[in-house]
Amino acid sequence: MNVARRRDWDYDALAAHYRLRAPYDAAALDAAVARSAPHGADCVDIGAGSGRLTAELVVRGLRVTAVEPSAPMRAIGEREVPAARWIGADAEHCGLDADCCSVLTFGSSFNVMPVRSALDIAARLLRPRGALLVLWNHRDLDDPLQQRVQAAIERHVPGYAHGSRRDDPSATIEADGRFGAVEHIVGRFMHRVRADDFVDGFRAHATLVRQAGAAMPAVLDAMHSALAGHAAIDVPFTTRIWLAWRRESA
Repeated sequence: MNVARRRDWDYDALAAHYRLRAPYDAAALDAAVARSAPHGADCVDIGAGSGRLTAELVVRGLRVTAVEPSAPMRAIGEREVPAARWIGADAEHCGLDADCCSVLTFGSSFNVMPVRSALDIAARLLRPRGALLVLWNHRDLDDPLQQRVQAAIERHVPGYAHGSRRDDPSATIEADGRFGAVEHIVGRFMHRVRADDFVDGFRAHATLVRQAGAAMPAVLDAMHSALAGHAAIDVPFTTRIWLAWRRESA
């Protein structure tokens, strides 16, 4: 990714609060790993951040190389997930050999570079028949309490857009031609969290931070008001995983 793109998605200031983001659904991860990777398979986790997904992949028996350009994010990951190998670089300049892994993951990071660049990286690093996994967590916006939170956001960020975070990438991946048909794995779970921690987790929500700009303090205050009276809340989430295999001829 170019310098301007990296600056747009600068995660350095977000690192301290990233641990407050919700985890991925354990059952969905179990299913994806069982479907795509034998025990001990080599995995490259692109945009590993502070290691939330990296840790789950290690626990499930993968040998993980975590690629993360943000030094503050990577420092947390190196401390929390020492079993992974950490590389401080953006994905396009990570120095890894072609055909080096059987699994490549984008955990909430598929949108931080142009899609073509992301697929170029996956096609280069994956071995033939290696598995590409694109993962996202989505809050259930039909939940009444989350509707109040969303209204608080949109009151201060008119026209707030989720970007590609909630898009289905299947057609784009398949149209690229280097990957086979995309499978979709879904896991729904309830994340119980302190209300204050839930709000502070949005300090690490890059899509919101970028669009809110100077209004971000007002957004956080409005969220706190929307959750007034709740010491803890149950947040319904859906983990969505898109899985595709690299073709032999990619």
